[in-house]
Amino acid sequence: MPAETTSVATALPTAAPEAHGLRTAELRRLIDELEAGGLDPHALLIARHGHVLFRGTWAPWDAETPALVYSVSKTFTAIAIGFLADDGLIDVDAPVDRYLDEPNPHGITVKHLLTMNTGHSREQTTELPFSVRSLLTIPGDFAPGTHFAYNSPASFTLSAIVTAVSGESLSDFLRPRLLDPLGIGPRWWIPLDGLDQGFSGLHLTVEDLTRLTICLADGGRFGGRQVVPVSFVQDAVEPWSDTRDPADPESELGDWGRGYGYQLWLSRRGYRLDGAYGQFGVVVPERGIAIAYQGATTEAHRTLDALLRLVDAFSDSPVEGESVELGAEGLDSWSARDLLASTDPVENAEGWTLDDAGTDRWRLTIPDAGAIDVGPDAWTRATLGAGDASLLVAGRGERRTDGSVLVHVVVPSSPHRVILVRDDAGLQVRWHTTPLWRPIIDTLHLPERVARRTPTP
Repeated sequence: MPAETTSVATALPTAAPEAHGLRTAELRRLIDELEAGGLDPHALLIARHGHVLFRGTWAPWDAETPALVYSVSKTFTAIAIGFLADDGLIDVDAPVDRYLDEPNPHGITVKHLLTMNTGHSREQTTELPFSVRSLLTIPGDFAPGTHFAYNSPASFTLSAIVTAVSGESLSDFLRPRLLDPLGIGPRWWIPLDGLDQGFSGLHLTVEDLTRLTICLADGGRFGGRQVVPVSFVQDAVEPWSDTRDPADPESELGDWGRGYGYQLWLSRRGYRLDGAYGQFGVVVPERGIAIAYQGATTEAHRTLDALLRLVDAFSDSPVEGESVELGAEGLDSWSARDLLASTDPVENAEGWTLDDAGTDRWRLTIPDAGAIDVGPDAWTRATLGAGDASLLVAGRGERRTDGSVLVHVVVPSSPHRVILVRDDAGLQVRWHTTPLWRPIIDTLHLPERVARRTPTP
């Protein structure tokens, strides 16, 4: 695991939305759209010109617990490459084997990795193992540099390059260069074969994500200093890869068909950091707008549409309006429980039990982890397991009018929740959104050093 470090963050300045061209009514509309649409919002922070206009979290998620941001991790990996390039330690146009002692018969370059242009088809990238050698030696269906396919093994290879060139993990390399200057405290990255994953696995708070988006919106500057190299910010947002779908003439109208930079997606407005199930960092430099969002939906395009509608609602001068603080108090994901559908069964849930523990109280027991008591009035929180197998969970339940019992168990250090229903047919245990990487439980565990300082009310 990365070394424990301390970062002292200076509070981000705040301002009334109207002072920066946004009516509070537009914020209310966005919140209603996210909640009523069943998009399961977890955290939202909106800033302009470095000033926070709104911040809110939906219980049981909170502002202090870092959560898995999936492919948002890729942008942090690309920034590490940007630092190395700025220091003259790598050339993005150089072949990968200049920095890794691996065969590279097809001449894949660092830039091919950054832009996901290794020549492999999408079908190939979904089958490729997370192996640097496999990525470099398995021939693609296309020549490198001629075909875009979303490619997490390419991002893993970028992580390997950072470690090979710097002698440090991604986490340790980025700590003094990016994380500390942005005021991002101790965080963690899921490891894979001795490396930080690079393609996923980074855990951030919504404010962490905001700090980076504010920095990028200002050309890489934060707190009065240049943090991310100007050359990287400029190059990273070029549409190096054509992401249009040849089979869909209208694909260029959507936000996944407007091009790909250096581990960044170009959007109708600006560009974005983008992680599975709706982890977004929206950057609109020409308007000074930065939006950080964490949530969980299989319809992430709807979430992005809602966020970009808010961008369009900004005026470039102050507006009249309520000019009152839109409080984040009382936001609770439980209020939308009837809109949240379940998907895949939870693996190995045969031993889970949900027993009565009093009037409208239940105890959920997860084998080899522990138990949590839940009820209808509030979320309860517990850290199950021990050591590096610790699991932070929060639960809430209710008895339905048909006599069945509904329980939601959330993993606040991730986007994920489990929906349980106990009825005459037994206990059904299903994911709302299914974690992407296997084994699932390892993806959701807390490192022991994090579990030790995670309070459990």
